[in-house]
Amino acid sequence: MKKFFGKGVWGKTFSSEKVFPQGLKSFDFKSFDFKSLQKKKAVIFVRSRFVRMFPALRHLNLPNAITTLGMVCGIFACYFLTQGNLRMAVVFLFAAGVMDAVDGFVATKLNQQSEFGQYVDTLVDFFTCGILPVWMVFDLLVGDALMDNIVIVVALIFYCMCALWRLAYYNIIETDKYFTGLPVPGSMMIVTMSVWCVVTLGLPTWFSAITFFTIGTLMISGIQLKKYGLWQKAMSVAAFVFLVIVLVYP
Repeated sequence: MKKFFGKGVWGKTFSSEKVFPQGLKSFDFKSFDFKSLQKKKAVIFVRSRFVRMFPALRHLNLPNAITTLGMVCGIFACYFLTQGNLRMAVVFLFAAGVMDAVDGFVATKLNQQSEFGQYVDTLVDFFTCGILPVWMVFDLLVGDALMDNIVIVVALIFYCMCALWRLAYYNIIETDKYFTGLPVPGSMMIVTMSVWCVVTLGLPTWFSAITFFTIGTLMISGIQLKKYGLWQKAMSVAAFVFLVIVLVYP
């Protein structure tokens, strides 16, 4: 009876003591709901078989699901970029940034941090915050005139390189209390604002080039930023105000 259920979905062993905490001799078998117990065993069995077939799903939890939702937001941002809809592309890019902030918060609160979740978060961040803003500029500002916009092209390459290095650096040295360098999601929001200003308000393209150079430098810098500090609250308010402007601007 020790291994009453065998091994569960997550590799844990369910013992008879957990099912019968007062002992088998004093247990009232007549009033015990064996049908419910059988259903639970069936669910555990099906889950264990399913996870054995698809082992990556062993890591499925709420924080990783939120991270994956951020990737979905990035895909929709790609779609709206191809349709020339900058407004919705910006909305979904910012939604991806929100997912990145929420997944870390939820993982901390639920104590579900994992190495797998860190890898998934890094990959999604590089896609949504590193590659998509660069693609946005190539599509909207550079176009076919690559050599005529060589300065901004260099700025885009520099930004993407810094995002890559910042994410890799984050995985090996980051502490629980401080960020080293400007986080990639916040960087994405800032450069996206600059691109929208250039496209919509008619600012010169060098404004975006300077922004990408500056933000890229801040990402790999040694500045210490407290997690969940005042700067994040201020950036959240600024992002919300900017989104409202994007949505109501004609």
